[in-house]
Amino acid sequence: MSAIIGHAELDAYEACNGDPGRLPHGQAFDTGVWELLEALLLDLHLLRHRYADEAYARHVERRLVELCTDSTVVERMKAVRT
Repeated sequence: MSAIIGHAELDAYEACNGDPGRLPHGQAFDTGVWELLEALLLDLHLLRHRYADEAYARHVERRLVELCTDSTVVERMKAVRT
């Protein structure tokens, strides 16, 4: 799968506080991308609170690099608090 999460997707996610029902009227968001973004944020939450081991942390890091458009998006994902 190619990189699909960029700053625009994070902007939309943060603007509605992770609730797609709060997106401005007419603003579309790919449901699959939304689900991937939420899954990655949950993984990061688990890692932040040490509910996962190093092997899982490496897996999440690979997924972030694979799914995010660049390293600034990866760092921004890591900074989002869930």
